Amino acid sequence: MSRRLRALLVATFVLTASALPAAAGLTVYNCHDHPDGQIIPPPYGLRIDFLLDNGRYTFSFDYADGSGAAGVTLTHDDVLGTIRIFGRAFGGKDIGGSWENPGWVDMDFTYNANISVRDNCAGAAGDDLHVIAESALNAGTISLDGWGGNQVFNFTDKADDEGCSFNFDNDWDSKGNTSVANDPSIWSAAGWFKPADVNGSRDWVFIAEQATVATEQCTWGHIKAMYRQ
Repeated sequence: MSRRLRALLVATFVLTASALPAAAGLTVYNCHDHPDGQIIPPPYGLRIDFLLDNGRYTFSFDYADGSGAAGVTLTHDDVLGTIRIFGRAFGGKDIGGSWENPGWVDMDFTYNANISVRDNCAGAAGDDLHVIAESALNAGTISLDGWGGNQVFNFTDKADDEGCSFNFDNDWDSKGNTSVANDPSIWSAAGWFKPADVNGSRDWVFIAEQATVATEQCTWGHIKAMYRQ
């Protein structure tokens, strides 16, 4: 994809997202790299070890350069009872402070089952989001764009030791960051994937804040299809 086309896609994404009305029952969040990822730098919001080989692969939700800008959105639909994480990130094989031959990835993952509004995985009353059991219905794809053979990887969710497969909480942080946990405007996300590897990590680790517009109808896939020649 050319630099000119990618810049056009970014501009179109921003303009279209800004024009969309908020949907009934839908809450939208902008997602960002977690400041305390285990193997930063470079920063990331998604880690998929052994994606193409035995390396550690990480992807930034905040990366931007002359070829485009990352952008990842989480939506919670309390009518349909779903959580969707989708958008575009940048990264690749972590070689210690940088990526080796990095590139763009498109992601789209939806939790369709076992979503509970509570304070924690244990079930205390609250208004945070927790997926309290894994399910084959909680699934999505990670697609490599222009590198790694343009492969598409399919994942489902994986429960942790407490039984939850995804936690999205604004008074807790998966990495123990008290600044994140004590700021009610910041949500901390942690989630795990199958197929898993016993020697590595495959998980979400990001933070987010609530957005003012809905972007769920404007995915990178939709935009790229509009301009594909």
